[in-house]
Amino acid sequence: MKKLIFISLFLLVIVLFPLSNLLGLAGKNEPIAVKATTADNFAEVSMILQNKCVDCHSPNKVRLPFYSEFPIAKQLIASDISAASQRFILDDKTYSGEKPFTPLMLARLENVIKNNIMPPNLYLSMHWSERLNQAEKDSIQQWIKRERTSHEWSKDSSAINKGEPVQALPLTTKLDAKKVDLGDKLFHETLLSGDDTLSCASCHSLKKGGTDQLAVSTGIRGQQGPINSPTVYNAMYNLAQFWDGRAENLQAQAAGPVANPIEMGARWEQVIDKLKKVPEYQEVFSQLYPNEGLNKETVTDAIAIFEKSLLTPNSRFDQYLRGKSEVLSLNEKEGYQLFKQNCTSCHFGPALGGLSYEKMGVKKDYFTMRGSELTEVDNGVFNVTKQEADRHFFKVPVLRNIETTYPYFHDGSVKSLSEAVRIMGEVQVGKTFSDEQISQLVSFLKTLTGEYDGKSLAIK
Repeated sequence: MKKLIFISLFLLVIVLFPLSNLLGLAGKNEPIAVKATTADNFAEVSMILQNKCVDCHSPNKVRLPFYSEFPIAKQLIASDISAASQRFILDDKTYSGEKPFTPLMLARLENVIKNNIMPPNLYLSMHWSERLNQAEKDSIQQWIKRERTSHEWSKDSSAINKGEPVQALPLTTKLDAKKVDLGDKLFHETLLSGDDTLSCASCHSLKKGGTDQLAVSTGIRGQQGPINSPTVYNAMYNLAQFWDGRAENLQAQAAGPVANPIEMGARWEQVIDKLKKVPEYQEVFSQLYPNEGLNKETVTDAIAIFEKSLLTPNSRFDQYLRGKSEVLSLNEKEGYQLFKQNCTSCHFGPALGGLSYEKMGVKKDYFTMRGSELTEVDNGVFNVTKQEADRHFFKVPVLRNIETTYPYFHDGSVKSLSEAVRIMGEVQVGKTFSDEQISQLVSFLKTLTGEYDGKSLAIK
């Protein structure tokens, strides 16, 4: 009898709690009006988001159900809201259109719509009416494409491709040519190292995809660094520099390795003294930086401007985006479709990455799979923020010229691009790609190899 009563109460709860949400007992929010200046169907999209996403992605507008203070339910709800808010936040200005959606927000929203993973099943089990229907999905996806079409990044893509998650790299840049030339010289200048043997190009060779193609870099006096050297090509698109994002921009990044004792092993005061003894540098700095002269700030500024010039446009995929559809094979096009289905929530934009931090091992523990002992660099962004939530998070690497920037990952542990794709499928998206799918994805990735200084970077 007691068992029957328990089962009856359990079933009642299962029905009562979701029913209470369906009847609106969780409360309602006042709808937020959309600015008249917003494009096309954004008012419709905004209301969909206000109705379907507010509970987890708008912490200040959560419609808490009456059971939100119950044991277990309270902890689960708080955990869901916290996790959702770290990935995607919608506030009043976002709903009204006053604050635009960033490319990252668009990428994440598109991904969950395409893969039908939001709202999650556990949420839907308690909120029966919150599932997105096909018309709502179509409306959101149409709006995302229009948003991308209006973005500066899409200007070089053909009309049919302007709404794609990946954009073509510009063929030209607007930079001070004389400062680019100066930065080029400094980038290859060994006087920046403690023993005059290393330059920035030692670890970022422009003939090796902007890397050294080693698992970890070799610094002054043959010292081995702890981490893989990321490419310097297209680095201007990164939201920050280094795997852990500790340098806020290219200029800050240029300053770091010079003074690092296991990288270039110099002191900036000594570097500046050595450069001032070179008449050519004295002359050019007095011309280009008449007020500041030759100092740490102007040296790193020139290097940063040169690095901004290190774009690698005109890959076959860029040509495809510009409207030359026939330049890609069927296998490569199928690879791109697979890529869009699985990868563009992280690898989007002109450089296909560099615009967010993501956990290494979202669906499966990468470090357990790797097998070797954890090191300090495996902590990722945690080393900068000291926030536990940032442990094992890394800046998403750019995928331009990816066939030339081996070995892969922050630890340089994987030499094969096919193997890197297989591992990413398992640990990031929870999928076991077939050999055919891996072949298609790799074929697509190789179309991303572009040109520098008019010459192809493709491996011959």
